[in-house]
Amino acid sequence: MQITKLHSEFISEIADGLFPRENGNPTVQGEFFKLRYHPDNYRLENKNGNDKEEAEKTSICQILKTQGWGNLTSTIQRISSQVRDCLLVEYSEVIMADIGEEKVNFIKNPGRGKDFWKSLYQWLWDYQFPRWVEVNFLPCLEKQADKNRDWINFADDVAEVDKLHIPEVADNKPLKLSLEKPYWAFINLPESDGYLLLLNQGVVSRCVVCPSQAFAINYELEKIRLLPQKESLTYQLGCRFTFNEVGVEKFVAIALEKPLDLEWLKPNEEEIAPDLNPERMQDLWKELEKQNNWRVYAQEVEVVG
Repeated sequence: MQITKLHSEFISEIADGLFPRENGNPTVQGEFFKLRYHPDNYRLENKNGNDKEEAEKTSICQILKTQGWGNLTSTIQRISSQVRDCLLVEYSEVIMADIGEEKVNFIKNPGRGKDFWKSLYQWLWDYQFPRWVEVNFLPCLEKQADKNRDWINFADDVAEVDKLHIPEVADNKPLKLSLEKPYWAFINLPESDGYLLLLNQGVVSRCVVCPSQAFAINYELEKIRLLPQKESLTYQLGCRFTFNEVGVEKFVAIALEKPLDLEWLKPNEEEIAPDLNPERMQDLWKELEKQNNWRVYAQEVEVVG
C-alpha cells in the first residue's frame, strides 16, 4: 500500500482525539495506537518471541523502546487492550453496524493468543478511513492553498470576460452568484505551463470539473482561460456553470507539472463530470504525491436566490 499524507493525518487525528497528551506529553496508548494500526506495521508482532531469531526481529515493543518508553514486554498486551477498549467505546455504534455483532464479540473476547487488533485494523481502514477521506479530502488540499485569491471569477456575458477583474474580497468571503443563471468561469492562474485539475464540491455533489466532458476536455494550462471549452457538453448546450441549489459551492484548483495517470479522469460521455468518491480521492492523492511540484488554489462561491 502506498502510504500518503491522508493515511498519516487520519491516524494522528484519531490518536489525538482518543489519547490526548497528558501535561503536554504523549501517552503510551496514543503512541502504541499510531504504531500498531499504521499500515506500514501490519506484519509486525506486538512483542518479540523468546528464541534468538524472534528476539532480533522488529516489533512494536522494540520501536516503542527506541522512542524512550522502556521495556514494555510485560505490559504490551494490556496497553493493546486499553487501546481496543477506547476504540470500541468511541465507535461502538458504527463498528457494530459495519462488521456485525459476531466480529465485535470476538474483538471483545478473542481468547488467548488471538490477535483481536487485526479485526479492528480491518474495520479502521476498510470502513472508517473511506468515510474520513470523504469529509477531509478537500480540507486537506485547502490547507496547502496558495494565498493568491486572484485566480477565478464568473461572468454571465462572454463579452464581459475581458473586462473581468478579481473582486477585492476579505479572506474567507465567497463570491456571490445567482441561482439558475449560466456563467462563464474565468481562470487566471500564475502558472502557464502544465495542467489544471479543477474540483468542485457543491451543495449536493462532488465532481471533477477539469478535465471532464462537461466543462474542459483539454486540461493543459495554456489552453484554459475560459470555461467551459467549446468542445465541452455544457458549452454546446448553453448551460455552462448553472447552479441549481442555494448554498456554498467550493472550487479547488491544482496546477500540475505533468498529466495524471488515472483512467477515470479521461473525458468521456458515460461520465461527463467524474464523481469524486472516497476511492477516487485516495487514487488522486497518490498520483499527486508522485509529483513534487504542485500548487493549490481555493475559492468559495455563494449561490443566492
